[in-house]
Amino acid sequence: MAKILIAEDDPISQRFVSAILERMGHSAMVSPNGRHAWEALSAENSFALLITDIMMPGMDGTTLIRTLRADERFKDLPVIVMSAFIGVSEISGLLAVGATWFMPKPVERSVLEEYVKRALD
Repeated sequence: MAKILIAEDDPISQRFVSAILERMGHSAMVSPNGRHAWEALSAENSFALLITDIMMPGMDGTTLIRTLRADERFKDLPVIVMSAFIGVSEISGLLAVGATWFMPKPVERSVLEEYVKRALD
């Protein structure tokens, strides 16, 4: 069982992703924005994976990823990005700043399960 942090401001996406992770046997914690996620990661460095949206209040997902990758403690933390509103160049930019994988919204259960398995292997 892995501890997974979900940075997502949409309650429906929070519940959907959390439910899938818990059915897979993992423990899911939800942060409503990037700032909260950064604080949770910094306070408790026991998360095996971060799943983050891009467009969030407080601190967006891109800034969260850049902040993580600038901190030695999180240089190897897998990061799955999920978003509905970006194109190919933005996806490329996210991968360049340190995202591990990208999933389009609406999230498909099988894709999420596959990325989580790959991230935790």
